[in-house]
Amino acid sequence: MFSFVARQAIFDNQLNTVGYELLFRNSMDNRFPEISAEQATTQLIEEQFLSAPVGRKNDLTTVYVNFPYQLLIEGLAETLPKNRVVIEVLEDAQPDKQLLETVKRLQNLGFRVALDDFAPGNQWDAFLPYIDVIKFDIRRSSLEEIDAWVNANRDALRHAVLLAEKVETYEEFEAYKKLGFRLFQGYFFSKPVVSKRNKLVQNRAFALRLMQEVNVESPNLNRIEELLKRDVSLSFKIMRYAQNILYNTRGISGFRNQSLRDIVVYLGINEMRRFVLVACLTSFENVTNTEIYYLSLIRAKFCELVAARTSSNNVANDAFLVGLFSLLDVILGLPLEELMEQISVSPDVATALEKESGELYPYVQLARVYEQRLWDEASAIARNIGLPYSAVSELMTQATKWADELPLSLKG
Repeated sequence: MFSFVARQAIFDNQLNTVGYELLFRNSMDNRFPEISAEQATTQLIEEQFLSAPVGRKNDLTTVYVNFPYQLLIEGLAETLPKNRVVIEVLEDAQPDKQLLETVKRLQNLGFRVALDDFAPGNQWDAFLPYIDVIKFDIRRSSLEEIDAWVNANRDALRHAVLLAEKVETYEEFEAYKKLGFRLFQGYFFSKPVVSKRNKLVQNRAFALRLMQEVNVESPNLNRIEELLKRDVSLSFKIMRYAQNILYNTRGISGFRNQSLRDIVVYLGINEMRRFVLVACLTSFENVTNTEIYYLSLIRAKFCELVAARTSSNNVANDAFLVGLFSLLDVILGLPLEELMEQISVSPDVATALEKESGELYPYVQLARVYEQRLWDEASAIARNIGLPYSAVSELMTQATKWADELPLSLKG
């Protein structure tokens, strides 16, 4: 049986990732057709906290977990690690005396508590002194309504952090930041806002040149080696990367007395292409949100896995590029059309990225709708490309695991 756990990033006002909300679904339908909210939360806890760690390897990132009324009263939240988890009280919970005492007890135990999908009103007034995070659904209430409520409750909110949910544009992010909101959740980070033309600084130009070199039809390993030698950091990273590959494939702990040339030859062009593309993305300046970089890695591997599973045209490598470059405009702050002119990619890759069409586009389209928890759309896309919808979660899990582990061999 497959479980579908959606993970959505939570950002601070500097666009740093500070946590994730975990949501359980037992299918790709965006509802609970055969399972209660209590069962969903219980299963999520079992799978994400008992059977496997949450998040990246050795990561202690905060996670937000939804709790229905009954499980809170029964004390299930108290079984979780309080240094990692924020307990979300669902919007349909009854704000009665028993729940209030439970929230007080959680706070006394050192847990952080959030009110989920909060709408301005007075039914939760007694809870406010004990709440750490208030999550406003900005699709349910207007900016003016939220502003008025916040101003009227300043004293009660002095210990609470305000979080804006379902933020879809950069303008909304800025508007709520001005109101004093410190946390944000939504899809705005995946859409670039290019307010001015950015000039490529030297290290970006160098990285793009490397990308171009590995993506030509017949890459020249000698030229790639010479380019790598110009960057001490990349030379060190590729040695660590090769060690990781060698250990994973042969169980050997590392290279001994091997030159950079030997390592380039050992890896071969496909592995070299992958290393250069991933490593160069990490070298760009002013990447203010590492979640974008991380998401691009997940998309790349996911697209490759889906293509390998569904296509007979040997397009997995191109699918990897489509996923990897799908957020390049966000990372660099430049239009994709301009970036494609500076990087040699196949026409199919360019068509998928620039025109959102062609054979390769459904792979990244599937990744995007899955990220947004649009299960019905994800199911339809999977069906159209011949992928069982139960495999989508499986492949996304594999891609996330790959992205979790990959940076360990690339960090300088």
